[in-house]
Amino acid sequence: MTKIIDSDFTIKQEGDDLFRVTKQNIPASFLKQLHDEKHESNGVTASGEMVKLASIPVAVVEHMQREGIDVYKAPIKDIIKWLRNHDMDGFLTSTKRL
Repeated sequence: MTKIIDSDFTIKQEGDDLFRVTKQNIPASFLKQLHDEKHESNGVTASGEMVKLASIPVAVVEHMQREGIDVYKAPIKDIIKWLRNHDMDGFLTSTKRL
């Protein structure tokens, strides 16, 4: 499995305003791996007991939280909709419909 390094942030200042900029390097190999999972196993785990629907990097989770989506509490339909609406459906690992 491709390893993703934790997100990194810096504090920027524009005039009197301070804001935080979050960055995370997401290697192409990680996205390829998710694509392969989606199309080879449709997200079904090796045991066959569960379906992995997505693998979302920390920087994206934090972006979602800023927009009111808590991935730990939100319905999966809302998470999938958010990812698709933001052209981040590459993080989905299954084509299953809910």
